Amino acid sequence: MIRRMDGRSGHAQPLLDRPEVDQKQTSRAWKRFLEGRDLANISATGVRPVIYGSWVRSSSVGIKPEQYAAPTLDGRAVSRSKHDNTDLHNATRNSLVQIGKLLAGAEAILILTDRDGVILDTVGDGSTLDKASRINLRVGGIWSEDASGTNGIGTALWAGQPVFVHGEEHFCEGMKAWSCAAAPIRDPVDRTIIGAINLSGLTSIFQKHNAAFAASAASEIEIALERERSLTNMRLMEAIIGTVPIQSGSSGEGIAVIDRFGRLIFNRNCETFPQFAGGGTAMHNGARLLNLRAGLTEDSILGALPADHACQEIRLIDLDGAIKGAALVFKPRRGPVSRSGAQVLPGVEIPGTGLKIVGRSEAITEVLDAADRLARGEGSILIEGQTGVGKQLFARLILSRMAPGARHGFAPINCAAISRGDIEAGLAALQKACSAASPASGPGQQMPLLVLDEIGELSAELQACLLRILEDWTNMADEVDAGGARFRSVSLTNRVMLDEIAQRRFRSDLYYRLGAFTLTIPPLKDRGEDILLIAEHYNRLLSKSSGRDPLILRFDAQEALLTYDWPGNVREMRNVISGLHVMAKNRTVGYIDLPRELVRRQVAPLPSNGQTEASPAGDKATLALRDVESRMIQDALAANDGNISRVATLLGISRPTLYRKIQRYRLGQS
Repeated sequence: MIRRMDGRSGHAQPLLDRPEVDQKQTSRAWKRFLEGRDLANISATGVRPVIYGSWVRSSSVGIKPEQYAAPTLDGRAVSRSKHDNTDLHNATRNSLVQIGKLLAGAEAILILTDRDGVILDTVGDGSTLDKASRINLRVGGIWSEDASGTNGIGTALWAGQPVFVHGEEHFCEGMKAWSCAAAPIRDPVDRTIIGAINLSGLTSIFQKHNAAFAASAASEIEIALERERSLTNMRLMEAIIGTVPIQSGSSGEGIAVIDRFGRLIFNRNCETFPQFAGGGTAMHNGARLLNLRAGLTEDSILGALPADHACQEIRLIDLDGAIKGAALVFKPRRGPVSRSGAQVLPGVEIPGTGLKIVGRSEAITEVLDAADRLARGEGSILIEGQTGVGKQLFARLILSRMAPGARHGFAPINCAAISRGDIEAGLAALQKACSAASPASGPGQQMPLLVLDEIGELSAELQACLLRILEDWTNMADEVDAGGARFRSVSLTNRVMLDEIAQRRFRSDLYYRLGAFTLTIPPLKDRGEDILLIAEHYNRLLSKSSGRDPLILRFDAQEALLTYDWPGNVREMRNVISGLHVMAKNRTVGYIDLPRELVRRQVAPLPSNGQTEASPAGDKATLALRDVESRMIQDALAANDGNISRVATLLGISRPTLYRKIQRYRLGQS
């Protein structure tokens, strides 16, 4: 029985264990095989073992013996195969042209296939090429054993060595008029099979040395491939020098340059990173660093990297209008590290509370700076922001910095659930504190504090009541000492108070009494990468409280969190991470594990019938624009073979935005 080779050795001797092929004897054996008679003795009746083994495989996968021609790929699939095998085709181009000229009039053709037996190119005698096309022995024909039964191409690819198949040895009737000899082509780096070269013609061209000719042609192609790969790798390195710090070993950065197959052609310091060190990843040149099943794109690289990767930058390398490689920059984690080994998240801790405002975005650092300056002043403060942005955290931070002891006495008055009697009684204690405050304590020291939560919810009656009390306190303080004790107020609201005043829902005189300074907290969706930092903050807190390992967010989950609009802001984020800690099946979380509510609100689906719902006349222009946008994205995807990064750049939008639009318009779905 013939065993398939493991792909590591070079070309073996052609399978010529019986130099002569008795066509009549082979035909009789084939008929007995199909009838299921005398199977045990067929291989001893003149049928070569390599042929008999192929007949068995062909029958087992359901190949019909009456099949006349090979199946074919459509034009788009053929184009993709040619694109994926550009290096192979380039390396054989000159040889094919030269050999094609020699075969003119010789009633023979030379065929190049990919690793799956799909024909990429044919050259040779014109008359024979025409005859070959009748059985799809042409570009796009699929000649693997599981598609076309026993034949030179498919059997050589299966056996991993040169093979000839002559006339009646073919499994399918439509191919029995042909003789073919093929040899596999191996990658010069890792010796895996990447294609085949095949000499074919009608049975009259049969010679015992045809398989040796195919083996010699395959060896020449492999030499050309190695030369082409070396040249390409040199050009990749030339393209990247000066754009990434190749000599960056001293800075702790790691640099990896890969070819379009994910194989390493340059490495600097990568073995020091935990995802490579001790993980069984070979770091020598030619080693497969990444398994790029979906081609060479930013998304395929990120998808192939380990979940704990430290890759901070990806530079795709374009050579002659095609992406031929990429440079990956791995940066060590920066910033202080906690005793547990985890990086300390950026932000500001609130003294004495165990609470922290996490983030380093420009939006949040500006607000933190403003809060610090407001705490050192003496005017009243109004904190505005959407529900869930953390207004109380900022109020606690301000109070902790403006008055010792206030951090322990944070007790805001909920203006949404208070009566006139409650407000008068509840504020009496503060009025007494205001009277007893010492002028000598200095500005900002032991000053009575009034914290009003949800100030925008006060009714008109309670607004008048509160304004009267505040005016009485101010007048009392003025009578005691112009420079003496006063109170400070910090008010919180999820409304835009100037809009409330314009709509006559809030008194302007009370607003100016409470809002000498206004601090606006940005919504979570405007804080960029802070979204992931806050997610990690709650991830660690929940991990510590539950005693379980923290979650690991995969890239697709991180992208989803970054592109979601977070209507519930930080509070919603906390709930999402809490839910994942409870519901996730394992500690590595992907997009599919995210809550349905988050995924549904991220994508606005079309009606289930795929048609646009009836809409008012005013919406027709919007719907037309959507149709135009959908068509534009669809055309760009088709023109760029579905390359998301390239299409996003072409359209001038980010990759996450393009993903949302693809989902929204259901592009690529059947």
